[in-house]
This record gives sequence, structure tokens and C-alpha cells, in this order.
Amino acid sequence: MAIPAEAFELSHKVNSTGFKADFNWFYGRNEINFGLDLNRYAIVPGSYLPGSDSSLVIPNTIEKERAYEGAFYVDDKFSLTSFMSVNVGIRMSSFFSLGPTTVYLYNPEYSKSRPTITDTINYGAGAISSKYAGPEFRVSLNFRITNKNSFKINYNRTRQYIHLLSNSTSIAPTDTWKLCDYYLKPQIGDQFAVGFYKMMFKNSFETSAEVYYKQIRNMIDFKGGTNLVMNENIEQSTINVKGKAYGLELSLKKTDGKFRYSIGYTYSRTFLKSVSNFRDEIINSGNWYPANFDKPNDLIVTFNWLYSRRFSLSADYTYSTGRPITYPVSTYRINDVLMINYSDRNKYRIPDYSRFDISCKVSGNLKSHKIANPNWIFSIYNLFANENVYSVYFEKVGNSVKGYKLTVFGRAIPSVTFNFDF
Repeated sequence: MAIPAEAFELSHKVNSTGFKADFNWFYGRNEINFGLDLNRYAIVPGSYLPGSDSSLVIPNTIEKERAYEGAFYVDDKFSLTSFMSVNVGIRMSSFFSLGPTTVYLYNPEYSKSRPTITDTINYGAGAISSKYAGPEFRVSLNFRITNKNSFKINYNRTRQYIHLLSNSTSIAPTDTWKLCDYYLKPQIGDQFAVGFYKMMFKNSFETSAEVYYKQIRNMIDFKGGTNLVMNENIEQSTINVKGKAYGLELSLKKTDGKFRYSIGYTYSRTFLKSVSNFRDEIINSGNWYPANFDKPNDLIVTFNWLYSRRFSLSADYTYSTGRPITYPVSTYRINDVLMINYSDRNKYRIPDYSRFDISCKVSGNLKSHKIANPNWIFSIYNLFANENVYSVYFEKVGNSVKGYKLTVFGRAIPSVTFNFDF
């Protein structure tokens, strides 16, 4: 724990205020949906404040980012035959980032850094510093093979104007939210998916299988050795990468009877590849590498026992592959200074995640004339007290490098909740 003179509070804030309106129009075999979206974003990328009155930390807050996003959409779902329907839609979105802000211009022959700054542009309060717009498409074909079987093929394009940067080597993975700006373009994803759905055993079981593939443009990652915390010129530390993702999702649900359960398994991969021509912006020799959120295996099993209308038990098991991490693999010295040589980006993984939870729900009198029905929920989170690793981090200790594991909620945590259902 930090001593009082060094105590600090580090935080960032994401605020989003929005308005959304949706409309429906039924015309013959057509179900036409249309509407609009308006969002206002305000992000504080970082604030570094004294943790106590006796702290000597100098306060610092990065300039707030402000932006507006607007979109209009329309889609049409219509039945071609009794067993086939089509859903076609388009969403036109736009994004405007606002001042006050200062934009640094860089020499295009070198990677962005403080020495390569050539000029600045100052935008006043409310001035538009950057703007982006474009269409998002959606096409889906649904085939009803029988009353119990269906098949779906779909394609959709998405545009994302808010980005997440994560550093996996710090004591607590540092997540930094960043809006699109003068340099940072919106992420554009094109996803293709095929799914099969089937009802079995008198419709008491639902099964599904879906495969997908996605290509992503304008993603960002950070340069090696970058510190994302309180970074006021984040464009100097980030690089442009492209991404690809693919996976398989399987699901089985028992939906009736007193004993119900569901099993969901997902195998998914997400890879990134640097696309810069500058040497300090090329990661892993320009090869594909796992993204920070790449977790190949994910399993969720849920059991529910409905003993009566007033009493029920449930249990949930969650398992996932540990996320990727970059390890130090060797050390060397330059002028008696210990230097660390790291592995390729995200070559290793933290230990896998496993957790088992249980809960019991006891409802009050369920008479229909009551305005509200009270219920109690008694639960235990992480019943077996698994010490799942939240992060692995490394520190220089004398003439060596030591690794540490950080566990959050490594104990069983009981809780009691009292609710009213109206």
C-alpha cells in the first residue's frame, strides 16, 4: 500500500447521453422498421489526483473529449414464401468530435512523436475538429426448413466511434477509452455468419450452432513500451492495425419442466496485424498476433430447479481461457542498467478462469391482487473460492525481474437481496 505522501487516485470517466426513436410500419408482407439515434459523448481520458490531504502528488487531468453521433436507419423484413424471409437494412451514421482541443501535425516521413511535430491546429469550444460518416449495411436470409428447424445466413457492417485500449502487462490491466479524432478513424467491421437452429423432444429443447467470420479495419494498438496512463498525446503511442475474428457458438437449452438447464460453448479467436511502414510501429515482425481480449474457449452452464412457484434453486458454472499477455524472457545490461527483453506481443496467457455460483430464490405470497410481490435471493459467488488470476505483472527487484499474480474476489462471497416484482 502506498504511503500517504505517495497516495493517489487514478480514474477516467465515460459519459453518454442519448435519444432514440423507433417506428414500425406493416404493409402487406413487409415489416418496415425505421428510426433515429442521437448520442452525446463526454470522456475524461484520465485524472490523477492526491489520494489524501497529506499526499504530495501533483494533480493532473487530461482535457475532456466531446463528440456527437447521429444515425438514421431503415430496414425491411418481408416474407418471400411461407418458408423463407429476408431482412434488408441500412443505417447511415455520422460522428463529430468537438473542441476545445489542440491537434499536433507531424512530419509524414516519420512516425508520430514529439520531435516530429511540425505545426499545431487549435479548435475552440464547440468547433468541429473531425467528422466521419458512412453507411452500415445489414442483410439476412432466414429459411424455415420445417416447423422445428431453421437456417440463417447474414451479413452486417458496423462502424464504431469509441475505442478501447488495454495494456495487459500492468498490475491492473489499464483500459483507456478513446473517441475518434483527427487521427483516429472509426472501426469498420464486416461480419458474415451462418446459423442452424432446431427444436427437439416436443419443443422442450432448443439447440443452435453458428459460425462467423469478421474483418475489422482501423483498429488501434500501442507501441512497445508505451505508458497509456495519463497520456495526453495518445496518437504518438498508438498504431493502426487491422483485425480478423472467427468462431463457433453452440447452445443447448431445456426450456420446460421443473428442472431446466442451458449449456453454451463458444470457440472464438481475434487476431491483429500492424499495417504501418515505420519500424517502431511494426509488432511481431508484421505477423498476426492475438488481441488482448482473445479467449479461445468460453463455457457457461446454468441449472435451475423450480421446486414450486415460491421456491427455486440455481447454479452457474463459468470457464474461459486466460487472456493473452506479454512476458519478459531475458535481461541484459547497458552501462550497468538492467534492461528487459520481452517476448512477442501476447505470446503467453494468464491461467484459465473458472467459477461456480449458487443461489436460492424465495418468493412471498403470489396472490394476483397484490400490487407488488416480494422475494428474497440468497447467493454465494465463487462457491469453491477459486483464486482466479486477474492479471500477471512484473517488477524490477535489484538485479532480477520478479513476476506477481493478482487475484480479485479469490474467496466465496455470500449475499442477500430483497426485491419487489411489480
